[in-house]
Amino acid sequence: MRPLAHPTLLSLACALAASASATAQTIHPVLDVKGGYLVGAPVNGTWREGQAIARQVRAGRRYRVFSGTAEIGTRTGTRAVSLDVPCPETFDVTLEPRRESGEIAIDASWNVLPRRVTWMSQSAAAASYAGAVREIVARHGIRNADARVTGAVRADLDGDGTEEVIVTAHRQTADGSFHVGAGDYAIVFVRKLVAGSVRTIMLEEEYHPRAAGETTPNKYAIAGAYDLDGDGVMEVVLRGSYYEGGWTSIHRIRGTTARKLVSVGCGA
Repeated sequence: MRPLAHPTLLSLACALAASASATAQTIHPVLDVKGGYLVGAPVNGTWREGQAIARQVRAGRRYRVFSGTAEIGTRTGTRAVSLDVPCPETFDVTLEPRRESGEIAIDASWNVLPRRVTWMSQSAAAASYAGAVREIVARHGIRNADARVTGAVRADLDGDGTEEVIVTAHRQTADGSFHVGAGDYAIVFVRKLVAGSVRTIMLEEEYHPRAAGETTPNKYAIAGAYDLDGDGVMEVVLRGSYYEGGWTSIHRIRGTTARKLVSVGCGA
């Protein structure tokens, strides 16, 4: 005769199953719409990269799609699939029907854009932040720099009522493959008002005071600012690229400290 399951063990098994189900439901995958990457997800308060959660990202999830300033629709995602060679650790999720526009997509119920995000014009960004770019690169040996501001986005990241500004700038004078020119650079920084003073918080940076071969320069672009984990604070999403590849990263700013939460991409 088969023994009956002990009530205590049966209750424990049911609790574990319920816990596993609840854990699976707390995964909120973030996708780079343009690149197709499964960037990562906040899981019970901790960020994990796409590779770590790929097996739990199955077909049928509903994703909210966002431009840099607004929610622009919903799409159904496929399961996460490895890009294989040369990037087996990078996973792709396809949105159906296909969407060409949009910056990020997320399976989430909270307010992903809790505050206004303003994309500055190229001329306004250059006029406002060229001086800051020169100051930053001068500290790294590039004097009298050619300040090429490539983008700026304003948003109140932490909800304190004062907007921060995310700025990108790069100078690339060589062929963009395996050489850099003297005075080339690529930077991303945030300007934040702290106790009445403007502070500069670096997110990405590289400096080339001298020309060099066998060096692949990077450049960066802003994909937006969004609350990607539901805590009311907006994370910064960046795209990086180089001659044979690119990646997407998510950054958190607490006070005057920046932390890269996840990064995923593909390249030779």
